[in-house]
Amino acid sequence: MPAPRSHPRTALVHEWISARAGAEQVFEVLAGQFPHADLHALSCEPGVDLDLAGRTVRTTALDALRGHRALALPLMAPAWWAHARDVRGGYDLVLTSHHAFATSNRLVAPGGTHLAYVHTPARYVWSPELDGRGTSPLLAPARRVLSALDRDAARRLTAVAANSAEVAARVERFWHREAVVIHPPVDVAAFAVPGPDTLDLPAGFLLALGRFVPYKNHLAAIEVGERLGRPVVVAGRGPLAGALRARAAASRVPVLVLDSPTGAVVREVLRRASVLLFPTVEDFGIVPVEAMASGTPVVAPSRGGSGETVLDGVSGALVEDLGVPALAAAVARAEACAPAACRERALAFDVPRFRERIRTWVGQHAGGLG
Repeated sequence: MPAPRSHPRTALVHEWISARAGAEQVFEVLAGQFPHADLHALSCEPGVDLDLAGRTVRTTALDALRGHRALALPLMAPAWWAHARDVRGGYDLVLTSHHAFATSNRLVAPGGTHLAYVHTPARYVWSPELDGRGTSPLLAPARRVLSALDRDAARRLTAVAANSAEVAARVERFWHREAVVIHPPVDVAAFAVPGPDTLDLPAGFLLALGRFVPYKNHLAAIEVGERLGRPVVVAGRGPLAGALRARAAASRVPVLVLDSPTGAVVREVLRRASVLLFPTVEDFGIVPVEAMASGTPVVAPSRGGSGETVLDGVSGALVEDLGVPALAAAVARAEACAPAACRERALAFDVPRFRERIRTWVGQHAGGLG
């Protein structure tokens, strides 16, 4: 007779791990909270800086296509199904970090508990207007099939948590499921601690930070800088790096593009920026909270997650219009916000609060399994 397990068999599931971005940081915190869980992802880019306590992330067959995600999209759900066949017996508890098709995984055992922490229902399928990648002609013929598969996977879930009220509304609209809101964690202390000035940065610069992809709208930040006569720093990584460097070279104001910045560089530019420009509607948006934790105010849209995190006139300036004139006009309002007020606001999203809410939520639906 096999020895009884001291812990329920638990799996943490993520979409793909390609950078140390917001969703991946949530996965990292969950991995720390569930130290005995097995880790699974659709694919995993080598070298991504995540602290997973030495555990290996088991990936699907689509790991071979991690550099060609558009081609992989129609295959994601079947890849999760095939991956489940490699896991003997299934898991008592599966906690899935979802923003595309991860809830399609069938890793839970019969009678087990499958919980989903949702960053968004797949934008590619449900909200292509929010992400230009969803308008790909490669995806259009498959969208109807993928939406049916996605909704069917959502129906099988035990319970759903969303990272913002905005996403909870999408979960209800697209999946017909109710979701509790649990805002993602931000390591406030890591950004609040002053560090040395190691970079040659222009005085009074405006900062744009995030993946170099179209919907992040970094080009608007450069245009705001030109309109105000202010230098701009753009930091991140992604396929638009070359286009951003070309635009920076042609700009009428100094623009510094920092490609693939380290964590230390990210913390320094956030701390030294006059304002973070965040001209995109995000599901939650961890970067504005990191900026506030650094004492830096934020200009961001009143829609989406930033409308829940940034307090207008306290920790930044919220705008209805993401046009350059409106963004530029909001900079002065944001700069009037006190650094101490920004840091105070960020504490509402600190890691201990997230862990406590996750612990309560899992306990409600999984009993002793959590």
